[in-house]
Amino acid sequence: MNTQQLNETISKTLTAWNIPGGAVAIAQGDEIFTQGYGVLEAGKTEAVNADTIFAIGSTTKAFTSALIGMLVDEGKLAWDDPVVKFIPDFQLYDDWVTKNVTVRDLLCHRLGLERAQKLYYHRGYDQREIIRRMRYLKPAAGFRTGFYYANQQYGLAGLIVEAVTGKSWDDFITERIFNALGMSRSFSGYDRITDHKNFAAPHAVLDETYPASARFLGEMSAIENFKIAHEPAGSIHTSANDMAQWLKVLLQNGAPLLQKPTFDELITPQVVMQDILNSELAPLAYLQPATHFWTYALGWWAMDYRGEKVLMHGGQMPGYNSVVAFLPQRKLALAVMVNVHQTLAHAALFYAISDILLDKQDRDWSSEFQMVAQGYMAEVKGQVDDMRLKRDPNLPPSIGLDSFAGTFSNDLFGEATVTYKDGSLQLTYGANTAILEHWQGDTFLAHWNLKAFLDDSMIAFSPDGKTMTLLNDRAEYKKI
Repeated sequence: MNTQQLNETISKTLTAWNIPGGAVAIAQGDEIFTQGYGVLEAGKTEAVNADTIFAIGSTTKAFTSALIGMLVDEGKLAWDDPVVKFIPDFQLYDDWVTKNVTVRDLLCHRLGLERAQKLYYHRGYDQREIIRRMRYLKPAAGFRTGFYYANQQYGLAGLIVEAVTGKSWDDFITERIFNALGMSRSFSGYDRITDHKNFAAPHAVLDETYPASARFLGEMSAIENFKIAHEPAGSIHTSANDMAQWLKVLLQNGAPLLQKPTFDELITPQVVMQDILNSELAPLAYLQPATHFWTYALGWWAMDYRGEKVLMHGGQMPGYNSVVAFLPQRKLALAVMVNVHQTLAHAALFYAISDILLDKQDRDWSSEFQMVAQGYMAEVKGQVDDMRLKRDPNLPPSIGLDSFAGTFSNDLFGEATVTYKDGSLQLTYGANTAILEHWQGDTFLAHWNLKAFLDDSMIAFSPDGKTMTLLNDRAEYKKI
């Protein structure tokens, strides 16, 4: 393993993307490499090392699917058991679909439901309440007809773990994975972290030239931690040294946690991804037209790269990004963690590190992904500028602003309250607030307090003020 070349490439990439701190773990054969880079917080001097804790977002999903695999090994459930066998009050929009959804369906995202990610920003709903609200999710496609990524399905898998074992997902993953592998600096959520020393601070670009979701480049500022907890879809916090222990399990076909047939099932493609250029993997697909297949297994994307089968998953949490990948035939695995909210640096490092270890270096992945980021940012800014050009702020509301005030309700998202004070409107949803800027007519632009994470969203009231539609979420709320 060429550690000098790895260090140079990783350091250069993190610097090019203006990332304060990162950490990498690599397992190749019997060799292990772990290293921290940069600082815990921008503008400060304390360095990241291989024991620094990062939030790893949706790379948590592979841990949760492994927990399900352990229960399969123990004969306590089967991949194709119906969910209602374990969660009797589980309910979706259709009774037949509800009765036929299986554990496997959950883990490979083929329910065909809308994503409704805004639910997770409410911060007042526990996991069971989020799952209860799945009955209001609208179908985006037919059941089992395609890949539709959503965190709720892994939250439901966590509740199945609890139903089968009698232990919380947090306790079970701590006991059966973290403790079993000696991952002493790994935690199921922010609330489980025993010592916040050597903890990577989250960062984001605060410059509002671009919407929050498009700020891939710019000056990084430390932000408040979102403190995600008890989320089987994405709340693990861990370090490079601990991730190295997880990578060893991957290279050992699941041992000592899983039997090989069960591990093989976890990494076997289950659903083919259609329309890849409009999916979560669009930046990768744009730069990799030679890839022959894009699929999803059970907690892993499965694809090919340079003739090799690759299992990979990215993870984003407010203020953090990560990627975990492994090439089973090559006995090669890697994990990258960075402490910024929007970036493609972790994807660039996935390819760059793989190339170094495969000894096939013919592309500058950091520059290529920056090109993609710049193109996307320009496209989004163009759309925003076009909206502003079409705006007529002199078109007045149909009624006085105070008449829009009230509590509004939506079956899926719950209640939101609009208040009127000192000539302006404010929206409250859960723990979040937004100032409503009059846009035109009965339409307003919501500027959320979570400026680092949430895009401004357009809100349209009916002329009588009795309904409110959040256009970004395609969700109508009725005044109570």
